[in-house]
Amino acid sequence: MAVLQQFLLSLIPIVIMVFNLYIKVVFAAIVLSWLEAFGIVNTYNKVVRVISDVIHSLTDWYFNFFRRFISPVGMVDVSSLLALFVLYFAAQFIPRMLYVLAQSL
Repeated sequence: MAVLQQFLLSLIPIVIMVFNLYIKVVFAAIVLSWLEAFGIVNTYNKVVRVISDVIHSLTDWYFNFFRRFISPVGMVDVSSLLALFVLYFAAQFIPRMLYVLAQSL
């Protein structure tokens, strides 16, 4: 049991790091979608298109879950903000539950 407990405890910083990285990617996707919606970013630029494609490929699967419940309002996608809040909650909840699980072993 001590090995499993140490494994779970060592897994917590990795989970926190992954959540923090994905939160930054989701935030970048939200800002990028607003910049694209208001015509501030030139999406015909090759570099911008590559960055946009990478960010959208990393986040669209996550946003699509929330888009089923909340449709876009005008040109702004409000479901992505809800997705960010849920991600913040999960980033706080999951490491704490891993810690509680590790301590219960």
